[in-house]
Amino acid sequence: MTVDDMMFFLQGQWMRLCTSATDSEVLRGRNILRNALVSHLDGTTTVCEDIGRSLLTYGRRIPLTEWESRIAEVDAQAVREVCSKYFYDQCPAVAALGPIEQLPDYNRIRSGMFWLRF
Repeated sequence: MTVDDMMFFLQGQWMRLCTSATDSEVLRGRNILRNALVSHLDGTTTVCEDIGRSLLTYGRRIPLTEWESRIAEVDAQAVREVCSKYFYDQCPAVAALGPIEQLPDYNRIRSGMFWLRF
């Protein structure tokens, strides 16, 4: 797979999320996120890190039940709206390091950020 192919498939998935994210995909994502949250808090060190991160970010520790309710509120329509706001027809910032001969031209990358559909 080339860099050009990777960009093509990545942008295609972003545009698909903007236009046609399904409830089953969002449910799968919610389950994966819940699993990651619970499995992350398996030891005292990670719990302390979570407490510190929560205090720095939110000013309080957010209980797991509140995270559960916040995650449960996300649906396919919300994913489509957020993706449309932040991905669809937005100018991407491109940074590359190393041999970038295969990196597509910026105009081509930019044109992959929207679909012309009627």
